[in-house]
Amino acid sequence: MTNSSAVAAEHSAEEAQHFLFIRACLMLGLIVISMNIVGFLKKKNFHYLSESAVLILVGLLVGLIWSLLSFDAENNAIQLSSKFFYMVLLPPIIFEGGYTLQRVAFFKNILVIIALAFLGAVYSTFICSTLMYFFSRVTNYNWSFIESLVFGSLISSTDPVTVLSLLPSSVDKRLYMIIFGESALNDAVSIILYRFFTGFADPTVRLDFLPFVLSILTSAAVFLGSTLVGLAMAWTFAKITKHVKMVHEPAVYETVMLFVFAYSSYLLAEILELTGIISIFFCGIGMAHYAHHNLEEESLTGVRITLRFLSFMSECFIFLYLGLGLLSFKSKTVYNPSLVIFACLSILISRTHVFLILSTANFIPKHGKPVPWNQQILVWFSGLRGAVAFALAVTFLEHPIFAEVVKGQIFGTTVMVVVITVLVLGGLTPYMLKWLKIVSAIPAGGEEDHGAGETHESGKKGTEGYAELKDEEEAELVAGEAPLFEWLHRMDEKYIRPFFTNVPDKHGNTRRVSTTSHRSITSHPSAAILPQSSHRFDFSATHRALSMPSQVDIVTEVANSFLKKDAIKEEEEAELNVQRSNALSYDGMDSLVKNAAMEAIELSPR
Repeated sequence: MTNSSAVAAEHSAEEAQHFLFIRACLMLGLIVISMNIVGFLKKKNFHYLSESAVLILVGLLVGLIWSLLSFDAENNAIQLSSKFFYMVLLPPIIFEGGYTLQRVAFFKNILVIIALAFLGAVYSTFICSTLMYFFSRVTNYNWSFIESLVFGSLISSTDPVTVLSLLPSSVDKRLYMIIFGESALNDAVSIILYRFFTGFADPTVRLDFLPFVLSILTSAAVFLGSTLVGLAMAWTFAKITKHVKMVHEPAVYETVMLFVFAYSSYLLAEILELTGIISIFFCGIGMAHYAHHNLEEESLTGVRITLRFLSFMSECFIFLYLGLGLLSFKSKTVYNPSLVIFACLSILISRTHVFLILSTANFIPKHGKPVPWNQQILVWFSGLRGAVAFALAVTFLEHPIFAEVVKGQIFGTTVMVVVITVLVLGGLTPYMLKWLKIVSAIPAGGEEDHGAGETHESGKKGTEGYAELKDEEEAELVAGEAPLFEWLHRMDEKYIRPFFTNVPDKHGNTRRVSTTSHRSITSHPSAAILPQSSHRFDFSATHRALSMPSQVDIVTEVANSFLKKDAIKEEEEAELNVQRSNALSYDGMDSLVKNAAMEAIELSPR
């Protein structure tokens, strides 16, 4: 008996590994196919089918073929594991959202974003849940109110990737950030609400007023605790990179450390029974704000490429799984057209909180310019459902307490709502943009304006999060804000950032040259940059000493101009002086390099 059990367990493990290999090969092949289809559509200026929609349709087609060929009766090989989603696919997407966040626009509109994400999610959950509860009673599906609340919470997660991908660079930055900011925080709120309501599945737990209020306060504490965990990991990483200088492959060290600390913030929050999605999001914001100036140029390039790669692959996997999910859980899924149609109507009605919150915000003093009605309609329209809603539905299928029929109905309805909103509402977005007269979805030249839209799908959410904030942008951030935010900004600039960051000087010079170049210049300045006795520079030493090619060219040009002085005509000297001045006034030159170049000029032969 023991031997047979061991053999069965070994066979099961081998079968699971076999399914894993099949799944991996299948998904990689589908990503290649999907990307070629997307590239072809973009080449033909076809703007009505987004990358997400293409991935869903390809996944659906493959799932249909897989089911018809009967390779796997239960379609186990093409089913998404909720653990795989939360542990592997979700963290890179959320971290990139925080790390590449346009911080000026985000914090300028933080009150509106928080209201839409928190109050809006709660409002949307209860409106949708109430409507679905009464509809299920009328149609004899007989969902309990807790089951309706679970559905409302998981379906309240928005993913406006299609809308954002079609917004060109001419769009109002505030509108773009309101849409993105709501979705970024809304996902976390949806997960908290989902966990909160599934906790009432136990018949011994009653949904009374006092437990409900305590649970709401607990959820707020979870959000705050998750935020602090993320910021703590970001501050720790920033402090380490400020003081620890690696001599051997510093870019590799810094890149690895960044991803280790980021993922650790997610895991630590989950270990502490907080929310990892919130923790890693604010960890990304903190790293971009405090650690950016501590990193090598090579590190920043590596982080950008690696992070975009991981996030892009994760998104592809999720939307492919979403298409496969329509058919992969055959025995567990229940599709009912009436439930799907009414659920779509319910989420449109539940999005009315957008008008309530934005209209109220327009009357608040010092809030800034009002959000016009056409932009409010676009924010309402952009509430597409996506990856998190699908993952929560998959998680709900595995819940041990709820009835199997109800789990199948909620899963099937959720998947169909996500697909319909991505395909239908996403496809209608170009027409909506034209009708609302916000921007032209397809510019007059016939080519897509690759601006804000491209920063979300092709380049993700923009690169302002990587870049140093300009003085005028910081002034814009602080101007007109509430006293609390002004005070926090002053405290950050005066105490927090200098403690964790290589703070920019008055010329804006912050990036340190590589560790080896720094050592060469400070230890052997005469050999590295100063003129030799023969009035010639040792340019090989200069190239070894300076890490950035642009700065090497500048110093070399300055040095060569002085070496040529005896050979040039008198009338050319004035033009050469202008070139020297331009080279030394280059804002991107490190102060260390600039001083070395000026010293070389002073010591060069007259």
